[in-house]
Amino acid sequence: MKKALLVLAVFVVALAVCAPAFAQSGVVAPDHISWWQPAHNFTAAGNAQAIDTGNGRVVVRVWLASIGVAPFLGNDLTVVVTPKTQLLRAHGNRFRGIGLGDIRLGEHLRVTGTIDRSDPKAPVYTANRIVARTVVAANQLKWFACRGPLKAVDATAVTIVVRPLVVTRGLWDVLGVKTTFVVAPHARIFTWSAGKPVVLTLADLVAGERVLAQGSIDRSVPATPVFTIKWMRVWQPKPAS
Repeated sequence: MKKALLVLAVFVVALAVCAPAFAQSGVVAPDHISWWQPAHNFTAAGNAQAIDTGNGRVVVRVWLASIGVAPFLGNDLTVVVTPKTQLLRAHGNRFRGIGLGDIRLGEHLRVTGTIDRSDPKAPVYTANRIVARTVVAANQLKWFACRGPLKAVDATAVTIVVRPLVVTRGLWDVLGVKTTFVVAPHARIFTWSAGKPVVLTLADLVAGERVLAQGSIDRSVPATPVFTIKWMRVWQPKPAS
């Protein structure tokens, strides 16, 4: 019995110590947990759905959210923009100031701000900072990277079939689907052995190996894009001892 009480006491102490971490981790805790308190700051990322320059409002379709705006995931969040709100446009790692009217519909936004819960039924979300970034649509990207098992090799057609399990946005449509890739004539194919790269040819590849590939996408025919590998690392099975 004493042992059980000791374990329970340790568990309670652990909860008390971890409470702040849970509150900041984006996990929505049930209301009946005494240490959980509604957040008064928020971070959200999503796409601009509407811009009201007259009333200083931006509507964001939320795809990533901190705990304060977690209920809006997949839904629209209306954010108040004040004269103190910092509005920026990102170009790579560079930022420049913009006006509210410069934000374009569909543009990717990252918003940080505060939550006024004076009226618990109608909290007000005010932006301290909004960063707009133009993100190229997945079906317009012209490069890719992926990782997955090699399913087939056709040295005559100079193609391989891979089932991509990890992909960049350009291959979202074929995630987990057996897909044919063209291997460029001068593609760099290699494996790693004894701490050094070993050059391979297409004829060296065997179904069942794992590959990490990168290359280009030809979207001349949108319905049937062509994926061409420019370089590829291969994980070959270790020889039986």
